[in-house]
Amino acid sequence: MKKTITLFLFIVCFTSQQTFSQIEITGSSAYGRIFDLTYDSNIANKIYAVTLGNHILVSEDNGNNWSILYSMNLVSNGIIEQMKLSADGTALTFAVYKGNSTENAIVVYDIATASITKTFTLPNQLDLAYVSSYDFYDNNMDILLVDTNYPVGFDTEGKTFYTSDGGITWDMIYYTNNYDTVFLKKVAISPNDPNKLFLTRGNGSTNIDGGLFVSNDAGQNFTELLPGVVLDPITFHPTDNQTIYVGTGISFGSTTENVYKSTDGGSTFNIVPISWTSGILDNIVAIKINENNPSQILILEENEMVISEDAGVTWQNVVYLNEDPESYYYGLNASYNPQNSSEIVISANYKPLFSNDGGLTVASIPNPYFASTGKTAVFKNASVSSLYYGVQFGNIHRDLLTSTDTAYNIVPLNYFSNGGGAPYFVDQITPNRIFTLNSGFVGSSLTVSNDNGNTQNQLYSLFTNRFTALATYPTNTETVLAAFAGYDPSETILKKVDFSDINNVQATDVSLPVLNYINGILIDNTDKVTVAIGTEVYYTNDDGTTWVNSSAGLETLTANDLIYDLQQDPLNSNNLALATTSGVFISTDSGSTWNQKTTSIVHNVAFSTESQGVILASTYSSEVSLFHMYYSTDGGDNWETISNDLLLNVSASSSSYYFNADSVIAYVGTADLGLMEFTLDINALGLPQIASDQQMLSVFPNPSSNIVNIDVKNANINRITLYSLTGKMIKEFIGASTIDISSFSSGIYLMRVQDSNNKVNFKKIVRE
Repeated sequence: MKKTITLFLFIVCFTSQQTFSQIEITGSSAYGRIFDLTYDSNIANKIYAVTLGNHILVSEDNGNNWSILYSMNLVSNGIIEQMKLSADGTALTFAVYKGNSTENAIVVYDIATASITKTFTLPNQLDLAYVSSYDFYDNNMDILLVDTNYPVGFDTEGKTFYTSDGGITWDMIYYTNNYDTVFLKKVAISPNDPNKLFLTRGNGSTNIDGGLFVSNDAGQNFTELLPGVVLDPITFHPTDNQTIYVGTGISFGSTTENVYKSTDGGSTFNIVPISWTSGILDNIVAIKINENNPSQILILEENEMVISEDAGVTWQNVVYLNEDPESYYYGLNASYNPQNSSEIVISANYKPLFSNDGGLTVASIPNPYFASTGKTAVFKNASVSSLYYGVQFGNIHRDLLTSTDTAYNIVPLNYFSNGGGAPYFVDQITPNRIFTLNSGFVGSSLTVSNDNGNTQNQLYSLFTNRFTALATYPTNTETVLAAFAGYDPSETILKKVDFSDINNVQATDVSLPVLNYINGILIDNTDKVTVAIGTEVYYTNDDGTTWVNSSAGLETLTANDLIYDLQQDPLNSNNLALATTSGVFISTDSGSTWNQKTTSIVHNVAFSTESQGVILASTYSSEVSLFHMYYSTDGGDNWETISNDLLLNVSASSSSYYFNADSVIAYVGTADLGLMEFTLDINALGLPQIASDQQMLSVFPNPSSNIVNIDVKNANINRITLYSLTGKMIKEFIGASTIDISSFSSGIYLMRVQDSNNKVNFKKIVRE
């Protein structure tokens, strides 16, 4: 099935300067990883999915194209897990996970209003608890059963809670320490009785494991069935509430692999006669019954799918003996198409899968949403324009003139790697040349490639795994300065590497004035070398024989600070910029003096190659910071912020910039959306106006003090979003052609209108 993925999101940042921006997700669709794929129960061919991070996706055409439905900003750097469609099909529910924190929760997202309607704070949040499993009662979403785990020293404990009043009060119904330390795998509420609860039990630290706990009084008392059997998934028949299936879990050989079936509401269970193919874990991961055709049952196992088309009378095993990341392995969940019972979407351990024959064959679903690794980098000269971005610990080179992607050194998903990919730098003088530090058990080697990484020549061997900076001598493009580091600043090394004779590479140490991390090197046409070392800047005219401290104005940086980036203005060599833990510093006299322009942490900075005075900068995601971007059009004197919520709430740790005469494209490597392009149109000499097709969009009356009517030519209105002049979203209207602004303060607002053809227009409106 051919897939084409296109996403255009238009965001307008209104600050003291008006700018128009566009977001597009443009990474290769060969590496996308999305999970919890779920068909909408009411709208044909509509599928929901979650990314590896904090975004919910939607496809309106059976998985051919995807767009972002929801970007979570409830919890900074949190992720979305265990997404489900509510029983009535009106809402999506999910768990928010941010490790051992007090911010984990269960959330209800209303599909019609595109809004969060309920957040269930965990009753034991002060224990740093997170959601292990949860289940809402089908007929009343105020009734919730949730199992939590939480750290206790170096150990973990589990508690399970039940609420019948929307989380106002909770009853603890299970505690691992009270039940032989056995942890639960799944919790479930009977579809027809909110007081009937099921707990499937896994492993514990004693010789007691497994069992199915059943309660008829909302967890006050339990009866144990299948004692000693390690269990995991549980599934109810969609039309016969007396029929229940449970499957065995990971038991490390102590439990025989089986699926059990009850036809009396869970009073008794019998083994379903299915033969299983031996694997490593030998566990049942999920059991799915087609709600629109209950005779169809799909069981997902580690290395096979087991299918029944006759309500379990007969079964067919589809076996996958090899662990192929591009095919089926360890299916996690599945969903039948309500309009076509032969079509199934499967969330597998590595890739999302699609079957058009009831599960007999599968194919991966291309999509561009992956976890970026490494960094992004740009090269641009008069004839070559290149982009480099990372995925699966390898690199992809994109020819920006032809939009052709070529992958190098991609690591298969089933290979283990404990790093973020080999660090590399792109030569900014010679096209298609990159330098890479490849690490192994016996040290590291610096290599050079003149074909974007396809072939590599070793330059130098050393015992370090950090490659922090590189610059090429303009007067000798086969000679570079390369900085390396260890875990301590005292391990910093600066090497001059001459590879003009690739068979006789000369690598010499460059003496440093101090030992600290080097995160920026500049070399000009006179061979003057300027280096950012720790919190200071030094320069040398004789390759390190003598150094001059050029740090006047950087005295505010303390021992806890660090310079992350050093850049020179290509249009005025006197202008330099630093990105530091304490903001951006600018020099207009070649580094003799520095002036602090911003105060919050910034990780990189770049001067425009086309427009004098335009500077871009980024703050990366961390435990103490969210991803933000900043721009200045006056040489750094004034800065505007593009906040994280205007950047789809992404988590990102890499960005690079491609400058045009009146715009800049920021290429951002995100944690779950893959490669994000943020195009910012900036007119450095004036204030650009917001582009809008006035023939397509009609807004009246404008100005207005109350009601505003909106009309889109040849389309219906899907969504209207209003922003303030500071870029803050004020309110969203779903499916409305008339909005009431009477409660708003007087002033100018930006209206973003998305129509049923997925086109977006903007209009400024005035509240009188």
